[in-house]
Amino acid sequence: MRPEALARLARLRWEHSVAGATLPGGLQIPGDETTRLALSGAVSALQQGMITAPVAWKTPAGFVALTQSEIEAAAQAVVRHVQACFAAEAAVATQIAAFSDPADFDLETAFAAALDS
Repeated sequence: MRPEALARLARLRWEHSVAGATLPGGLQIPGDETTRLALSGAVSALQQGMITAPVAWKTPAGFVALTQSEIEAAAQAVVRHVQACFAAEAAVATQIAAFSDPADFDLETAFAAALDS
């Protein structure tokens, strides 16, 4: 049962990770690998002067023009969100290992609590 619980936990972490982060002002930025790579590239290109802001960025709500500071804030928020998801997965994996019967373990509640802490 533990391998199944850990596999479900990994899936839950992935789902939360790719859902991304909401920036102040309500802009939703996905947390998938493609978006994280694009954000990293945009931050680097802006800092090296290879491109200038505003940067056209496609979000789930449509296109927006982002300043350099907004791109940097988006990258930071997404990276922190993804890291928090991995930290929550690690914490819950420890709980699963210590639980006598993983079938009775409330995975979603434990993950949400770990993510909020």
